[in-house]
Amino acid sequence: MDSYLTSIISSGDQAIEHFRVYGWMRVPEAFSSAEASAMREVVWRGLADAGVQRDAPATWTIERPVKLQKLKDHPAFNAVGSARLLAAIDAILETHVYEKPKKWGAIFVAFPTKDKWGVPASGWHLDANYTSQLSPPKGVQTHALFGDIAPRSGASQILSGSHRLIHKWFKDHPPPVGARSADMRKSLQRHPYVRDLHTEGDRESRIDRFMNRVEEVDGIPLQVVENTGAAGDVILLHPLTLHVAAPNNGVSPRFLLSGAVTTDMHGWAQ
Repeated sequence: MDSYLTSIISSGDQAIEHFRVYGWMRVPEAFSSAEASAMREVVWRGLADAGVQRDAPATWTIERPVKLQKLKDHPAFNAVGSARLLAAIDAILETHVYEKPKKWGAIFVAFPTKDKWGVPASGWHLDANYTSQLSPPKGVQTHALFGDIAPRSGASQILSGSHRLIHKWFKDHPPPVGARSADMRKSLQRHPYVRDLHTEGDRESRIDRFMNRVEEVDGIPLQVVENTGAAGDVILLHPLTLHVAAPNNGVSPRFLLSGAVTTDMHGWAQ
């Protein structure tokens, strides 16, 4: 387990197995640093229209700017869908046919904040039907890093292994016919580990328990990990993997393009 926490996972059979076990994998250098730089230029120009200047941190007053989504149509972001990334998605989805996205997601920028960094007790979510297929999944979430993201610098947090926990929970506790997403979310929060994750507590104790240790529950290794990496990396998430936004205690803004590939609306299609 230590090795997977300290090394970057490369594409290939090892990475696909990592995805099956932990619910996420990294595709390093899915697009180039130059392409990532071009994406940042697009966003900085958009931010300048709102008075946010790249070389004037005093103007970085809004932690998470909104009204950036019109920028995602810029052709610079098409570079995310490289042959390298598509090959990894093909391997994860096995024989499922999917339509390549016309756009690779929504833009999320997180500027540095003085809010204390830690493991959030709220905001944990997934983007699929809670009872959707485990393996092979009928979709995959894409988190494209178009700026370097260091630890504690706004990286999304992932509950590694949670896709298997969620699948088992709803296999053992099937929701009633007609149950809504909110009902299934409440059901999941009855799971002891998930309940504890959603319970406020001492910040350092939460970091120690959820990030510094692996807890094995029903044979599933669970651990909160940060979605860090270099500009050009793409993190692929199983649609049942819990994840959450976290504060940026770094010195630079965090740049992320969050999207998805799906064959059935991640289980929501009827």
